[in-house]
Amino acid sequence: MKKNLLIAFLCVLGMAGLANATAVQWSVNGHWYDVITTSSTLSWEQARDAAAANNWHLVTITSLEEDRFVASLLGSQKTTNAENYWLGGYQTVGAVEPLGGWTWVTGEAWTYSNWYVNEPNNGVGGTQNYLHYWPEGTWQWDDMDNRNTMVGYVVEQNPVPEPATMFLLGTGLVGLAGVRNRRKK
Repeated sequence: MKKNLLIAFLCVLGMAGLANATAVQWSVNGHWYDVITTSSTLSWEQARDAAAANNWHLVTITSLEEDRFVASLLGSQKTTNAENYWLGGYQTVGAVEPLGGWTWVTGEAWTYSNWYVNEPNNGVGGTQNYLHYWPEGTWQWDDMDNRNTMVGYVVEQNPVPEPATMFLLGTGLVGLAGVRNRRKK
């Protein structure tokens, strides 16, 4: 009986782990990362909202090592369109252009940047306040206005179990405790 319960418990944990089946965990910080490619273009706000709806956030890149790791996930996913993947950086309202007021969606400190040559430049019209990967060369950063131009976005998730995972784990533990309690009687 114990063996069957243990096998069932391990199967439940295995199924819960499938939630991150396409995501990759970076061993340095334990966070999960995924590249989301869409069938049509989307704005930064649409990407941010889609990530949040799935308990993720747009990626925040705080070091050269993390930037290289994230870029390696993109590999050769460059498209013919110069704009490709949204990142989790944005410029606060009223910031001094073009370098001032950049922040991450998580509120983390903006301690690292990897701007493409002559970027950020605030573009034509002075409304480029959102961060994306520029695919030229080595996936450096560019500022862009909030319009439907990207074919995808990169997401990140801290390794906190989702509520459904915690529910499954709790149910399994209660079940095991009940079996153990019943055997003592």
